[in-house]
Amino acid sequence: MDFSGRVGGGRRGGGGGGHRNVDEFGRERRDRPHQRKPYDRPARGGHRGGHGGRGGAHAGMGPVGPIDEAQEIESRLSSLIVKVGDKNTPTLQNNLEALSVVLEKDCVKHELTVMRTFRQCVLELPWKVTVYSTLAGLLNAKNSETGEKVVALMHAVLRGSLAKGDWGSVKVLMRFFALLVSTNSIAASTLIGMLDTFLAPLAGGSAKVSASNNCYVFIVLSTLLWAGRSLKEHAPAELEQRLELAAKYVQAQAEINQGNTLSTVFHDTPPKGSNTLAHLLDVVRAVAGNDWKVDAIYAPFELFASEFAQAKQHELPALELPTELAATAFYTPSEFLQLVPSPSDQAVRKYVLQDFIADTLTQLEGNRKDCGKCLMQIHNLCNEDVCSVMTAVQHPEDVDPESTLVFEYMMAEVLFSFLLQLPEGLYREMYYTSLAIELRKAEPVILANVFETMVESIVARVQFIDVECLNRLSNWLAVYISNFGFQWDWTKWESAASEPVDSPKHRFVQETLLKLIRLSYLDRVRAMLPDSYSALVPAKAPAHNFKFTVQAMDERTREVSVAVGRCLKSKGSVEQALAILQEHYSKWADIDDDRRQSLAREMLVEHVLLLGSKTFSHMLNAIEKFMPALQKFGDSPEAKLQIARVTEDFWLGNPQFFAITIDKLVNYRVIDPATVIAMLFDDGHVGSWSKFQYWEILHNTVKKVNMRVVQLQGRLEAAVTAANAMADDDTPAETQPAESVEHVEATLAQMVQEQRDVVVSTARHFARLLSSGSGASGELDRAWLHGRFKEFLRTYRIQVMENASTLESSVFTAEASGDVRQAFEDVRKLSAA
Repeated sequence: MDFSGRVGGGRRGGGGGGHRNVDEFGRERRDRPHQRKPYDRPARGGHRGGHGGRGGAHAGMGPVGPIDEAQEIESRLSSLIVKVGDKNTPTLQNNLEALSVVLEKDCVKHELTVMRTFRQCVLELPWKVTVYSTLAGLLNAKNSETGEKVVALMHAVLRGSLAKGDWGSVKVLMRFFALLVSTNSIAASTLIGMLDTFLAPLAGGSAKVSASNNCYVFIVLSTLLWAGRSLKEHAPAELEQRLELAAKYVQAQAEINQGNTLSTVFHDTPPKGSNTLAHLLDVVRAVAGNDWKVDAIYAPFELFASEFAQAKQHELPALELPTELAATAFYTPSEFLQLVPSPSDQAVRKYVLQDFIADTLTQLEGNRKDCGKCLMQIHNLCNEDVCSVMTAVQHPEDVDPESTLVFEYMMAEVLFSFLLQLPEGLYREMYYTSLAIELRKAEPVILANVFETMVESIVARVQFIDVECLNRLSNWLAVYISNFGFQWDWTKWESAASEPVDSPKHRFVQETLLKLIRLSYLDRVRAMLPDSYSALVPAKAPAHNFKFTVQAMDERTREVSVAVGRCLKSKGSVEQALAILQEHYSKWADIDDDRRQSLAREMLVEHVLLLGSKTFSHMLNAIEKFMPALQKFGDSPEAKLQIARVTEDFWLGNPQFFAITIDKLVNYRVIDPATVIAMLFDDGHVGSWSKFQYWEILHNTVKKVNMRVVQLQGRLEAAVTAANAMADDDTPAETQPAESVEHVEATLAQMVQEQRDVVVSTARHFARLLSSGSGASGELDRAWLHGRFKEFLRTYRIQVMENASTLESSVFTAEASGDVRQAFEDVRKLSAA
């Protein structure tokens, strides 16, 4: 199974109107091609590969045929722009000066190449922002027309990023414009105007705390961190006013989120909700107290003050904030988890470097290999003695993170912060896993120890971690270990075997081992474990639990089972199987029709599952072949529930096949999502809420419903477009579109109702179990259930809020327990637009 895959889906309505490209949670998907280069490195032989893919047709090859002089020049220009400032060397000043001369000379003939490369470098090499802002300033100082083109281009990219809600690019570009003030390319008043656009919703000082305003204030504070020094010199009063306005909002946000744990990874401290803005404000104030000096990264623009003094400043048109984005389309600032000790007096430098690491991880999400390479280059531009680099010292074991900033630890902390980010991660979990794998391949020994230290630090606080984050860490660790020969120091967690089965540490270790078995096989996993782990792994390999064995049946049941089994094994038809069931059970005069139907249903389901138990393909073929018979037997909610329960019992020893089979039964409409939810929240599962398998099935089911809603919205949009086109073209009435609007609308309405029923039903089950004394077997069991309840609310908060009135009147009433009602109120705050 794909532990982290999101299969699609999205929110109904909302947002920008019409059909939008969203994921199953209603968030806008990023329009970013995967596996493309972040920029074009020159291919071997000095020739430049094309955009995307693996660098173009000539990547990694010598010259293939003649290349004209213009293409050769463009290749060299691109290479110079990309490579400048890769390292903080004494020649950087001369390199920038020389490059600006070359670009100013050749920009007329090769403007498209220069501008395109410059744009990509600013966006996708964010840690080199001081270099590229300096280069832009030098170009402007030498030729104001060229400088104006660069500034206008980047401003146009900023406007486009704003319109799309690409907040990662917006943040990077605003940092670039902040430094353009230092190069005298734009006036301080121009930057103040740009900041005021983001602060406009806060006008009056009593702005509503919302996802959009959180995002805007985060961008403003991130920009002030780099613009403060210039603004203090040229517009000190305006700087103080903007900082004070942002600080008032941060204080209001902190007060409202006090006690809200929906976005808190660890709960071992008094819950403060998301404190990211408050931390960033502290960093900005610390920088302000140091005369706005940011010294973590080399700033070459300070060397060209005399040249910049004579440069022309350029005016820019006003920015416009997007008006039709849903709350989930805004960037949620994420705190950087501190997983290893670090010097307290280096907090500003640590934040700056981790911010660059986070931006690189975000901007290069489309290509994990290049992202990994770029991450390992960031420290090259640091000022001297800012941080230690374990990969660059002879004895890395002597590096002490408590006395100096260690780059590898900071990088790993950012990666795990993104992996565990709440209320949801920016990208698929597998991105962070594959990125960690690429990093470790580059530095096999050092980063293996770093990642192990990170995991150990988290597991040491495992009793305080959010349930969903624990699930993500288990998924990450299993895939990570499986890529390196299944090697891990399991002796450190031997105590987990003696802890209660529903304790966080026991459950985390056991679930990780179960995932490793999925990725390999039982004997291999068992061979790498100490003997004390025997209680944490299954006694036998995953297998089915066929009910109708010879020893477990009476004579007449055996006759039916043997007859049905022979029919299926000999590739008998659906009609033949049904005839056998009818023939045998009609002879049982001591039971009524309902009982007879129930026994026949159970017999058929067991044998169909047995027929398909060999592989996933066998299972799909078996279900598909006997789908008419299964659908016939599932003619009522009770019948569907029986099919689901028989499936669970059959795959009791193989959770992976259980999840896959349930998924396929829903696909083929043998059972419906309501059936799955009723099965999962059965009272028979009380005491087992800590098992991950049930919640994997729940998420798969809800995501599938959301996906169908979005697919139908797309079909409706296509049908409406086709119908309008036919009307405009005066198409004859007898010519009908491929799909009628009325039919799609009816299907969509039915699917939306099913989505509503799924959300309300799931919330009702959670509330019922959490509010009753018999809904859990103890405090630990209830804690797991409550953690999954919070996960459900925040993951599907769009759908929850769409049905808020129904939930408020029928689920989260006075009869519900206090913590259940509080979680609902917390998700209201989290969902504010």
